[in-house]
Amino acid sequence: MDGLALQYVVVGAAVAASALYVFLTRFPATARRLRGWIAIRLVDSGSATLSKFGRRLAPKPRAQDGCGTCGGCDPPG
Repeated sequence: MDGLALQYVVVGAAVAASALYVFLTRFPATARRLRGWIAIRLVDSGSATLSKFGRRLAPKPRAQDGCGTCGGCDPPG
């Protein structure tokens, strides 16, 4: 029974990773807004650890004059 449970955990993790990949590649604007929403909640939580994680999770600012889809206008670094 333990081997079967481990197999279910591995398959579940693979399915979750695949779903996350599809979400990030097919819906980048929605993923960006979701990351921003979560990051704001974490920064405003009052906890230093969650605030630090929220700052790392926040999406990088986009160029204002470009379309913002390819990332070609972003400064290197």
